[in-house]
Amino acid sequence: MTKKVKCATCSLLALLLVATAAAQKYTVTALGALSGFTSSYADDNNNNGLVTGCSDNSVYPTVPCTTNIAADAFLWSSKGFQDLDHLSGDDQSIGYVVNDSGVVVGSSANTTTGVYHGFVWTNPGPMVGLPDLPGGSGYTFATAITSKGVIVGESATSNGDEHVVLWTKSQGSYHVHDKGCLPSAPYCYADDINESLQVAGTAYFFNNNSKYHAFLWSKAKWKDLGALKGGNSYAVWLNNSGTVLGASTSAKYPNGVVVYWDSTGIHPIYTLRGGTSSAPGFISDAGEILGDSTVTGGADHAFIWTKAAGMQDLNKMIPKNSGWVLHHASSISNSGQIVGYGTINGVNQAFLLTPKQ
Repeated sequence: MTKKVKCATCSLLALLLVATAAAQKYTVTALGALSGFTSSYADDNNNNGLVTGCSDNSVYPTVPCTTNIAADAFLWSSKGFQDLDHLSGDDQSIGYVVNDSGVVVGSSANTTTGVYHGFVWTNPGPMVGLPDLPGGSGYTFATAITSKGVIVGESATSNGDEHVVLWTKSQGSYHVHDKGCLPSAPYCYADDINESLQVAGTAYFFNNNSKYHAFLWSKAKWKDLGALKGGNSYAVWLNNSGTVLGASTSAKYPNGVVVYWDSTGIHPIYTLRGGTSSAPGFISDAGEILGDSTVTGGADHAFIWTKAAGMQDLNKMIPKNSGWVLHHASSISNSGQIVGYGTINGVNQAFLLTPKQ
């Protein structure tokens, strides 16, 4: 048994940890937008300074790349933007993840037909469409990629169900592998894969979306992660320790709050002060959690959460009177750089936060 330290010592240590974490400040950089577009959204950044996301012509309060309008995926570096274009016949694309080799995966779509296609892009391009399951009507999403190039996503099946799939490359071509779905759930949507090839996502039990749960898949073993009492849940990310990030509704939080699942179960992290809901963005291998939370008045503010400091509003960690409102934090690199989406003087824009030394 571990001997308990005195409560006063605990309180002092907690205060020191919070003070240290709260002292972190960031510079904020507006990424701009691709030529021909006015707004942008950053979905992911890697450990080599590359950022991927999407540009379109949305106007606040519409969130960029969430509506049925023309858009292009991008790859951004300190040298500027690279337009990844879209697959032939499509007019919309979004980059979801860029690995440390600079390979981007995402979705390309035709806004008229509503059909989506998973893609992979490797410098210098062009974008390559990923194969769907037999009879799947060309409907696929590619949502994440490992350092070794294993891609995860989902594909429609011949009977209209949705299955988790992996794509691997051999002899110059990508091949699709059907991993099925959580038992008793016909629709499974994969959102992330870690280096151990564990997959996290969301299973829908009915086509009216009345019941859905986060899942964790590993070597053909499916685990229903459950939800807060009386609620539904979904997963968006997992780290290399197998900790899954997502959100869950409950009677108290009908619009959902951020939760994470580890070996001991589900853990809610709730909201910023005055908030009624929160949404997840990313969990790092160090356990840092990003996302957004409503605040007093109902606006969405980007946050960072750690066990030591709790949930902190990133808007309070950038220079005052900057003109920015940081609405969502999407990803953090090993060096602590954070990307996401906000508005600067009311204009939709992707941002890059860099820790001040």
